[in-house]
Amino acid sequence: MELTKNQTQQVKKYLDKKMVYYIDIRVEVLDHIISEIESTMLTEKDFDHSFNKATEKWNVLLQNSSSIYLGYCYVKPLLIINKMKKYGKPHAIKIWSIFILMLLSIGFNDSISLNVSTLIADIANITFQTVSYALSLLIILGYVHIYSTKQKTSFRFLYETQVLAVVLFPFMISGSFITKHDGLDLLKTMILVVSLFMFQLAIKLYKKHFTLLKKYSF
Repeated sequence: MELTKNQTQQVKKYLDKKMVYYIDIRVEVLDHIISEIESTMLTEKDFDHSFNKATEKWNVLLQNSSSIYLGYCYVKPLLIINKMKKYGKPHAIKIWSIFILMLLSIGFNDSISLNVSTLIADIANITFQTVSYALSLLIILGYVHIYSTKQKTSFRFLYETQVLAVVLFPFMISGSFITKHDGLDLLKTMILVVSLFMFQLAIKLYKKHFTLLKKYSF
């Protein structure tokens, strides 16, 4: 039995109440709930009873939750958190591993001794600085394009919360990567490496966002 327009609207209001706003997840959950209600109504006929029966299960899946991999400050329905972790967790582990390795290295020595000429050191410093600012600029441009679509997806949320902070990194590593003692500054190098990993994540999220918009014809 197919739901009426008003009955479908009631399901949508339920998703609004549960804060399921991201279109990729919203469309999927909406289809599942409607299918479950229609299936139940084949035998029980009553919409309200079928609706309550279907939402009992979804109340558990859509209860508020958070994750260390996304940041405990971001509270979302459990189903959304679990989907986002698939993308956030691997990159979080990579970045934490880099930080730990670099911090351990810095604990022994905050720079790596290099025997290079002043010219090479200057070229290296300019290259590293250029790369860091270029990454930040590309990330900003990517977000401007995503934001201009006016559509909320789980990938846009991840881009906003996990990637955008990278634009501040160049200000954290201003100055020379090659120190006056001809050593490679490990802290600045660590931040640059993290920036590269975050840029990789930015590309993936950017593509996923626009693939979804194309799929749903937005």
